[in-house]
Amino acid sequence: LNVHVNRIPIGGVVTKVEWTNPHAHFYIDVTGPSGTAVNWQFELASPNGLVRRGWTRTSLKPGDAVTVDAFLARDGSHYANAVTVKLSDGRKVFAGSSVDGGAAQ
Repeated sequence: LNVHVNRIPIGGVVTKVEWTNPHAHFYIDVTGPSGTAVNWQFELASPNGLVRRGWTRTSLKPGDAVTVDAFLARDGSHYANAVTVKLSDGRKVFAGSSVDGGAAQ
């Protein structure tokens, strides 16, 4: 049984970042084939957990182009649990996701 069937890469432009407990979140606009943008929400680890992985409050900013490797919500909504975030400069940062055990990689 492949439990990771709902893990996909999603690319878009950051619209909002919430550096809050118990989990940080960020949002990106993803443009579909029709040209219409859909706003997606991604869950990250806690701010403290992100800092331990090298994140700062300015690691993601509105306007940044990113690609997120994430597990989709089971309910089909535009919500996902981020595993990694590839920044526009090519750096890949780990999200401290519950699905990767929160381990620094």
